[in-house]
Amino acid sequence: MAKKIQNNLLNELPLSAALKGDVQGWVNQGWSGVTQTTYELLAYWFNRGEEMDEKFHDCQRRAVETIIYCHEILGIETLQQAFERFTPDALAQSAALTDEVQSLPFAKYCLKMATGTGKTWVLAALLVWQYFNALNNEPASLADRRPGKYSTHFLLVAPGHEVLNRLLDMFLGKHDPKTGNRDKSKSDFERPLFMPEGERFRNRFHLQVLGPADIRPNLTPPDEPFVYITNWQQFRLNESSNLWDQLTGADVEEQPRGEIIADFLSEYPDLIIFNDEAHHVHGAKTAKGEELVWRKFLTALCNRMAEKRGSEKGVFLQIDFSATPFYGSAEKKEYFPHIVYDFDLVEAMRAMLVKQIFLEERQGMMGEKMDALDVRAERAEADSEHRRGQVVGVSVSQKLLLDIGRKKMEQIAVEFREKGMDKKPVLFVLAENTEVADLVAEHVANLTDERGRNYRNQILVIHSEKKAR
Repeated sequence: MAKKIQNNLLNELPLSAALKGDVQGWVNQGWSGVTQTTYELLAYWFNRGEEMDEKFHDCQRRAVETIIYCHEILGIETLQQAFERFTPDALAQSAALTDEVQSLPFAKYCLKMATGTGKTWVLAALLVWQYFNALNNEPASLADRRPGKYSTHFLLVAPGHEVLNRLLDMFLGKHDPKTGNRDKSKSDFERPLFMPEGERFRNRFHLQVLGPADIRPNLTPPDEPFVYITNWQQFRLNESSNLWDQLTGADVEEQPRGEIIADFLSEYPDLIIFNDEAHHVHGAKTAKGEELVWRKFLTALCNRMAEKRGSEKGVFLQIDFSATPFYGSAEKKEYFPHIVYDFDLVEAMRAMLVKQIFLEERQGMMGEKMDALDVRAERAEADSEHRRGQVVGVSVSQKLLLDIGRKKMEQIAVEFREKGMDKKPVLFVLAENTEVADLVAEHVANLTDERGRNYRNQILVIHSEKKAR
């Protein structure tokens, strides 16, 4: 259903706003129209109740459902189709937006999710969805066959080495710096969360993992499913437009990595691109008005695949993940036009999915006037060695504040468990010096938590050797 967008388009999220109700309605109908494979996966991920040790958060679920709705139900093949279907007025109101969406020959979506909300699990679920649909090749109905809509060929793009290594950990298991090895049994895809056990799913999941250095000139493309994980800096293409130089090789540098990668990937009829931390590689133009390396590469790759495969070309789909998907800053900030789902930091904090600090106000349980409390430790009379008097114990006022903080922490712990969150709240106490820190630790160690467990083994004391002022 088309919806009229009244906002400043480049600073709002028109697709996300327009899709929200439609996706919810489709979900309420039980994911109608999906393939049998997709239905089994969605039911496994989201409809198993409380029997799971791990489960997806609501925001992760809705991100997955939004992509499946756009791709599998609506069959959108370009970003322009998405705007024409949901927000046609947006294109009429903004020439810049029209230029942006018309320049893309493939479908592109962005999931805007706050840091800490589990974008990596969403990526993994979408990869599994594509993989098994491509393997099973099952239509939603006999009249609805969808050849080429799915793929077992994946390109994962990272902005730098830190995210690159995290993605390699996800597929190959965490890297051991001592041995240099990885334990693949510890990869994310070994978790029961992502696919059912047995012959139909788990036993058929075999994905060759290729790193940045694995793609070489004249490499024979593997026949089996693969994921190629690299960083976008590898995508520089040959920009020579001089025909004589191209024919003679004069002053031509070594073949750019982007050309090698494009040659390799264009041997396949289809490709799914996952772009992690997408804000690092997006931008409309460089300072010189040139297209960015990333955009040039994907457009060129899509065109090469079309030239090589013709009518046999399958899906070419880009899915971006970012907590901050925008260009510029402050009043010049412009959100990516292809954002189809938005779960921002405020929502994440309300759902307690991200680390946050609770600053407890000094309010007593019995109506005490907290501002009048002396929150310093108890001290003996001053003497020649202790100008302020030697610290002898935790004061009544300190115990009261510790009790308030402890009860707040225990309340949050209960809320976490009720939400099925495997997170542990922490009470941070700043003491006036190391002596008081030790006394506070000893006081709390003799208390019990909301489950009746002693706190003694749950305390960490850090001595900075600096006195508070």
